Amino acid sequence: MKTIDLIEMSIRNLWRRKVRTLLTILGVIIGASSIILMLSLGIAMDRNFEQQIMQMGSLTTISVSSNNYGDPKAPKLDDKALESFKKLGYVERVVPIVQDQFYVTFGKYRSNYPMQVYGMDAEDMAALGYQPVEGRLLGEGEKTGIVIGGGLTYEFTKIGKRFNWRVEQQALPIQLEEDKMTLEIVQFDYQTGKPLLKDQEGNKIKVPKVPELKVVGMLSENNWEVSRSIYVPREIFNTLVVQKKKYEEKLNGKQTTVGGNSWGRQDNQKGVYQEVKVKVNDRNEVLGVQEKIKDLGYYAYSSMDQLTQMKKISGGIQMALGGIGAVSLFVAAIGIANTMMMSIYERTKEIGIMKVIGAKIIDIKKMFLIEAILIGAIGGSIGVLFSYGVSLLINTVGGGIAGMMGMYGATQVSVIPVWLALGAIVFSTLIGLISGYLPARRAMKLSALTAIKTE
Repeated sequence: MKTIDLIEMSIRNLWRRKVRTLLTILGVIIGASSIILMLSLGIAMDRNFEQQIMQMGSLTTISVSSNNYGDPKAPKLDDKALESFKKLGYVERVVPIVQDQFYVTFGKYRSNYPMQVYGMDAEDMAALGYQPVEGRLLGEGEKTGIVIGGGLTYEFTKIGKRFNWRVEQQALPIQLEEDKMTLEIVQFDYQTGKPLLKDQEGNKIKVPKVPELKVVGMLSENNWEVSRSIYVPREIFNTLVVQKKKYEEKLNGKQTTVGGNSWGRQDNQKGVYQEVKVKVNDRNEVLGVQEKIKDLGYYAYSSMDQLTQMKKISGGIQMALGGIGAVSLFVAAIGIANTMMMSIYERTKEIGIMKVIGAKIIDIKKMFLIEAILIGAIGGSIGVLFSYGVSLLINTVGGGIAGMMGMYGATQVSVIPVWLALGAIVFSTLIGLISGYLPARRAMKLSALTAIKTE
């Protein structure tokens, strides 16, 4: 018997007992949609975790610092260390981080506190994956441009007024490529807001004029790593740091060092850094490179550490959710087996007649298997469509669900990728095949004479 004939016969047999068939298919729909929706919640959680981590920093960047806080014999993070990092496999670029703090003046406004300023060239910013949400990054050979974090615009108070932390700050509008900011090398009196321009003996301190720097780009305010930071060309940064050091020496009447503080400036030893960024060209190799750096005696951290931990948690949650859905599908499998067994009992005489008129035993087996497969495939397909509808509903009204699952700010609570939809259909079909196997074997082994005599 041709396969197409077997399929047509199987469809007719299912349609003759349409109520039982529909109820069995309904069980498969519930089982398939349950496992799809449960897994979709876990997949959405996984993706949202990754998005949250990426907002905190690049997944391919490793932050390296010295371990000498607790071990004076620990290797220094110097130029020699930088060269050793460059020789490691998969390392694309090594960027020493130099940073300091400056008050920032913007027109009639001044920053509420000293802002974090980084000296960084155009190549470094591009290599570390900084992406402006407005404007551009520093250009090659740029002298007077700066890039700011989007959250910086909330940190200004009008000059002459005291900052009130009880009042919600409003963002100042920035006109890129036109507005300019000044990085002040002086300190300011907290009470009056006036610059401190007298030394310990009351003599006036002469301060060189600092340049106004044009704002050329703005980074995301949602990325805490860059939100309230300023990036200037290294040449300008080095000049400002030297001028600030001289000013502080005169102000305090003693020698001061450029760095060594908790804010991570360059250390007071020449050529020694507090922090270095290592850019890896393959995110799958980040943890491997990180371990090699640790083996060299340095402390290394990357966003992949946190992402790996989150993936372990979400993986466990996905298994639990998938297990809940699998129970429903298992019940559906029992329903398919029960339907097929009942069908055999009801069609025993029909099976006997088929054998007597010369139907092949294997064809009888195939017919019952096809019926079971059709139930699984139809139920799985409808279950996928139903799951997409429920997923859309969840994403529309699922803000509260996202908060309970720790996915704050998530735009999608349920995600059904194509592979999950196709996998559900294939799996449901396979469940139908397995559930119908034993009933099909029973039908194949029935005695023709006994079957014909059955009323």
